[in-house]
Amino acid sequence: MIASTPTCDSSNWFDVVCRSIQSHDQSGLVGPLVEHLLSAIAIFIVLYLVGRLTRLLVLWAMRRGRADRQVRTLVRNLITVTTYVVALISALVVYGVNVAVILTAAGVGTVAIGLAFQDLLRNVLAGIWLLLEQPFRLGDTITVLDQTGAVQNITLRTTTLRTGIGELAILPNLTVFTGIVINSTHYDTRRLSAGVRIPAETDLADLMRRARAAVMEVPGIEAKPAIVFEPTLDREIPLLRCHFWVDRREQDPDAMTATVAERLWEVVETKPDAEPGTAAPTPTK
Repeated sequence: MIASTPTCDSSNWFDVVCRSIQSHDQSGLVGPLVEHLLSAIAIFIVLYLVGRLTRLLVLWAMRRGRADRQVRTLVRNLITVTTYVVALISALVVYGVNVAVILTAAGVGTVAIGLAFQDLLRNVLAGIWLLLEQPFRLGDTITVLDQTGAVQNITLRTTTLRTGIGELAILPNLTVFTGIVINSTHYDTRRLSAGVRIPAETDLADLMRRARAAVMEVPGIEAKPAIVFEPTLDREIPLLRCHFWVDRREQDPDAMTATVAERLWEVVETKPDAEPGTAAPTPTK
């Protein structure tokens, strides 16, 4: 606790301020209180700056060591929280608050905060676990519930996504932690699909054979898993869908889909006895 008869401390940096106030204050209480307050503010600022510098140095070293981005995010968050806690407790001690009182208040406050903000604490714990377990990384495209987007950031409380239409989706970490997460970019290879309408009175087996030969000539398509053709109906319209795999690191999915679609169109427009890629002559009237 604060002393009942506070006096100026000659060893304190703000002793001059204290004595200056004492010379104008008859009660003799304001000077020591201001001295303690300024000391507490000073130690808080110093420790805060030390914490910021420590965080910068640690993150710089981790970047030099090519540490994972999510590990760096976790370390940054933990150093930030530790800095504030240490700076605040140190400021209270310098101000004159008894350490036993601080520990008691911290224990009672922890219980009260745990009861009042249990959802917040659960989100914080879920965020720490997500950063450690790494079911997805920053930049991955994931789907959680009805939200799909690229992971922008993982804080201690929330996970933020940039959706396909440019909106920001903020999800509580507990929702991400307990929900089903689909990571569309976890694997290097990705399945794409392209479809073409099947003309009437077409030999489907022959069409699929020629379509397979044409699609296999497209560079960039992975040999495994194999190309799959699937005849389907879309609103009573017969379609031939082609499912193929590409390496998303080396190929543009949109460009590959367009190329395969073009090959399928060429096959459909080509006579069965013609070579693939040779369009049928346009009928004349």
